[in-house]
Amino acid sequence: MKRNGRLIALGVCAAIGAAFAAPALVGAEGPVSLARNSYALSGFKLSPQGKQPNSVVPTNAKGKFPQRTLDISKIPWGTTVTGVVGIEFTNPQNCGSSPAFTYSATSRACQNAFGAGVSFPLQAPVPIRAPKVGILGGLNENGDCSGTFANPTAPPGFLCVYPGKTGSAAEYFDKSEADIFNISKNSDGAYAVEVYPLTGNASKHGFRITAQGAIAGAAKFYGTWAYTAPGVDSAEARAADAS
Repeated sequence: MKRNGRLIALGVCAAIGAAFAAPALVGAEGPVSLARNSYALSGFKLSPQGKQPNSVVPTNAKGKFPQRTLDISKIPWGTTVTGVVGIEFTNPQNCGSSPAFTYSATSRACQNAFGAGVSFPLQAPVPIRAPKVGILGGLNENGDCSGTFANPTAPPGFLCVYPGKTGSAAEYFDKSEADIFNISKNSDGAYAVEVYPLTGNASKHGFRITAQGAIAGAAKFYGTWAYTAPGVDSAEARAADAS
């Protein structure tokens, strides 16, 4: 009797275990049947019919989870990161408020141009291209950058920079305390400041900025920036998942 009773007990336990079996995900081969009483996985509600929430990610064609779900060394797809960019320097000469900007590989119209580099907190998932970079009120302004200095934003795939405040008597004891001081402007009133992506894959790590001073003496430019990685359903994300 003990033996039979033990066998009966084991059979009951096996039945209970099957009823509460861990639910499966929707894999590359299609939905996997779930136990009828399966209801949660890591806190996410599941459906026995295979209709899972977006938070439950299926494996790719190679039977592996997509790269975007595992690689924590990169900015996640669709995520926005923000930061501060700044440069201070001393102008060696007077260039005026509206110099003729003639850039070339070897010379500039005025030699009061200085630059700096900015690093992202994590590597971007894809390279950043010049058409998706812009600075509000600068030399390469981009209409897709619609944020502000206090609230920097960027559309998916874009890097946007927003100049700081030039200062006023109500805010500062002296204008030299402002975020922007002694920076030249062109004939259209745009700051002589330009933002560039780094070359090729190096653009995943950050960007560079140049600023041109107006008259001899101390100058500075500070602002905020925002970068948003392409969306999780973008062509870039799909290409990364397939690799």
